[in-house]
Amino acid sequence: MAKQPIINGKAVERSYEDYRSNLYLVNRRYQRKLVWGVSEKRAFIDSLANGYPVPLFLFSISKYKDIVRNEIIDGMQRLNAIFSFIENEYPLENGCYFDLSTTAVTKDLLDKGVLIQKHPVLDRSQCVKVVSYELPYSIYNESDPDVIDEVFRRINSNGQHLSRQEIRQAGATSEFAQLVRLLSTQIRGDVSHDDTLLLSQMKEVSINQEINDTGINADSVFWVKENIINKEDLRQSMDEEQVADLLAAMVLQPIPPSNVSVLDEYYGFRNVDSETRGKKVEDAVLAVNPEILSEQFLYVLDEIKKVFYNRPKTIIGYIVGPRLYKGPRYFQILFLSFYELLVRQEKKIADYERLYNQLDAISSRTMNIAGGGGWWTSKEKTELVAATVGVITSNFVNRTDGDPMYYSYTTEVETLLKQSHTENSQYDFKQGIYNLSTGERNDNLLKKIIKTLTAMANLGRNSVGYVIIGVADKIEDAEKICERYNTSYIKVGSFYITGVDGEVSEFNNGNYDDYYAIFKNAINIMPISEHYKRQLGSKMRMVNYYSKSVIIIKIICDNGAVIFDNGYFTRSGASNDPTPVSPESMPAFFSKF
Repeated sequence: MAKQPIINGKAVERSYEDYRSNLYLVNRRYQRKLVWGVSEKRAFIDSLANGYPVPLFLFSISKYKDIVRNEIIDGMQRLNAIFSFIENEYPLENGCYFDLSTTAVTKDLLDKGVLIQKHPVLDRSQCVKVVSYELPYSIYNESDPDVIDEVFRRINSNGQHLSRQEIRQAGATSEFAQLVRLLSTQIRGDVSHDDTLLLSQMKEVSINQEINDTGINADSVFWVKENIINKEDLRQSMDEEQVADLLAAMVLQPIPPSNVSVLDEYYGFRNVDSETRGKKVEDAVLAVNPEILSEQFLYVLDEIKKVFYNRPKTIIGYIVGPRLYKGPRYFQILFLSFYELLVRQEKKIADYERLYNQLDAISSRTMNIAGGGGWWTSKEKTELVAATVGVITSNFVNRTDGDPMYYSYTTEVETLLKQSHTENSQYDFKQGIYNLSTGERNDNLLKKIIKTLTAMANLGRNSVGYVIIGVADKIEDAEKICERYNTSYIKVGSFYITGVDGEVSEFNNGNYDDYYAIFKNAINIMPISEHYKRQLGSKMRMVNYYSKSVIIIKIICDNGAVIFDNGYFTRSGASNDPTPVSPESMPAFFSKF
């Protein structure tokens, strides 16, 4: 039975102090995205300024990184509206911004240059009304994730603001539902290192409708950029519906139909009979293995991206024709046709250019999808996939034993770069291992890379850390590398992928195996345990990101704290050198494992 929550009031000013102290948590396992636009935020602030009642804010008590905090169950959009208004991220309808001199905390942040006052400034009396408003807080002393999932689902199942897909996903714990969520975040780009985030970090991984907002611009998201769905569809999580439909079609035979009720059944919202689609799709996912399915899905998506990389038209604009069109169904046929050839028939693309040309306006010749929405039959889907496969199959050839299968490169690299924003102490980026001026190999850097990885692992049990070679985080560094090796870079978010190709060409005569062996050999002579030597060697790989070669070295803390040269090290932030664990800190340090 659920516990009774404690209800009290907390002034906005005190709530903001808690926010600046990082006491608010968001669990992405069940929480939806930050989706409120400026108009919705303004309307809520207007309610506070005028003293109108607002709904309860519901929290559960949660311990995160050894600190007791409030995990938000209901009220994330409203809290973000309050705190982003206070921090001058948007003005009210009259164009006026919150006066940062109103509270002691904001005045201190203003004086330190952490916050910048924007103009014109809202009348101080109005600002005081907002920060003195008593928010109704309900604190739920419950830590069982299953109970919290159920509370969230019950609160939101009858809500007017959640989309149908968000209601399906709310509290869903099946492997199918989790796979849909994880794949969707990777494709959208709103990924994070962990499911649990501070509220202050959420804006970094949220999709924003307004161009000037922080976070991820909706126009840059794959689904919108390629004209498959529009920004409002994205806000309503229709991208997740596409992922769910595609996953189901990958594991179920025959290809299932598409409809609102079919999606509901995948999440157990309809029949309870043992033969429902929900049970069938869950059993099928488990039979294949969620990790393998993820690799297959992202591999197919990456191959589609490669075909359309740097092309003048969107995917839908190209395969459907010059008219404006949003085309989830056209994309599904394209994806499932590639899946049939790349995965089921174990082929690879032999000629990307010829394949691209063959897809020009293919909808008018082969993908002749019936108009209208509603029920999309299994028969029509199957026939369209078969017809499309028949047309494009000549551009594919059988794989050989040496060809890697089911591995995603482009999406994985993009995901790692974006994840680093929310837990930067677990990521490090190096441009290369050779000195740009002298051309000498920096063996001390190789040692530091491994030492840094051990410090990342020492965050605690199951901690994961990455060092990525071939990436610069400053434009000046990227330009120096490109000038030195006469190469170019690819900008991804705030990073610049330069690749290690220049080093391989100049110092290893273009032999990538020899270059890769440098890292393998370095790992083997490092002063770490044999277990972690084997792990680092087995998980390290060189991947190709649109012709740029990048090395990814990964560590997972799966065998206790990692020792380096008879000492233990930790890392507190990006670009920080590993620091030794002091003798007095040893008991607390080892308790994490």
